[in-house]
Amino acid sequence: MNKINSEFDKPNKFPFKPAGLNDEVIMLDFQHIPNGKNCQTSALHKLCHHYDLDITEEMLVGIGSGLGFIYWYMKKMPMPFAGAMNSGKFPGLVGRIIERLGGSYQVLKTTSVKKAHKHLKETLKMGQPAFVCADMAYVDYFGTTEEDHFGQHTFLVYGINEPENLAYIADRFDVECTLPLTRLQQARASPFPPFPAKNQMVRFSFPENLPDLKTVIPVAVKDNIDYLLNPPIKNMGLSGFLKWKKELNKYPQIIDGAWNLVASLMWHFVYIETGGTGGAFFRNIYTEFLKEAFKITGKNFYLDASNEYAIAAEFWEKIAHKFLPDDYSELKEIREIQYTNQEDLEKEGNSARKKILTRQKRLDALLKQSSKYIETEFKNIINPIQELLLEVHQKENEALAILKSSL
Repeated sequence: MNKINSEFDKPNKFPFKPAGLNDEVIMLDFQHIPNGKNCQTSALHKLCHHYDLDITEEMLVGIGSGLGFIYWYMKKMPMPFAGAMNSGKFPGLVGRIIERLGGSYQVLKTTSVKKAHKHLKETLKMGQPAFVCADMAYVDYFGTTEEDHFGQHTFLVYGINEPENLAYIADRFDVECTLPLTRLQQARASPFPPFPAKNQMVRFSFPENLPDLKTVIPVAVKDNIDYLLNPPIKNMGLSGFLKWKKELNKYPQIIDGAWNLVASLMWHFVYIETGGTGGAFFRNIYTEFLKEAFKITGKNFYLDASNEYAIAAEFWEKIAHKFLPDDYSELKEIREIQYTNQEDLEKEGNSARKKILTRQKRLDALLKQSSKYIETEFKNIINPIQELLLEVHQKENEALAILKSSL
């Protein structure tokens, strides 16, 4: 999520009116699967289970060649973004996954709130939970403000009650959630970057049975290796680690104001550790995928590579902590709040909102306090991060070399 400042996408409201709501109640026979790692892949995992396809979320990420990296910054952005999913244009990763499973998909997108709601209801009437994009700024159980935009958060809507203005949602948490239908419509219609939601949703056609994963896995791994080692631009893949290392030095010049500078450190921590990556920038997920690949194929090199990626995951966890290091009490407390918020959300869903909103007041105070020294201390904070980026670059190269030489 990125906080919008006065120079980015003014105003931060958009003209929205609910539409298409009548008196229908649609509720699917749906079993929620807890402990999701990433919003997109956990939603697809739940759909696979809905269609009696027994496959793990980690395997879905792996066969989708989902391990990635991108450093992204444009002048109108309040701060740079670093992400770790090999996604591409939506539905990118989930599109690749469903095709490699032997299924297909259809992206539905419209500027009309009424038509978007019609798409949702039609999908539910087909018996399929609706896979929708939503701007986190309007997904109230996150405790976000209407300035904290991220439009490509995805979840399943498995039921609606129009008379009571309720949507029933399966997110990546241990429990189901609800949102007012009107709020869901607003979240879906949001035009704000990054990755505007714009009423996007996906319908899937699933195969009756899973393909032979022994043949799918090596194709997916080769594709992922090629992306990481030969990305289309240098701010992606492993070369992106080195680009990010260099660009960190420029943050005080390209980020407007001390508050946003501190916020950039916080969001980098979130996107590495708590923001739907499974921890360690998807490297924990990929480690588990490689272990599964070994069990399915019997090829020892997958296990060897998984051991290397487990070490890489430890590096990424260290990097995340260095963005909000113990040496600065305010930054350390920000980190602890983010961990606590994630734990509460995952266990409690909607019920965690009040606690998260209470902590938000403390979070705002900590951001303000640390803004007083961030510009003078910034170099001291990023130095160890830059060293770790070099080390993890080497470690991931070693892991990929094992895979590349064996496939």
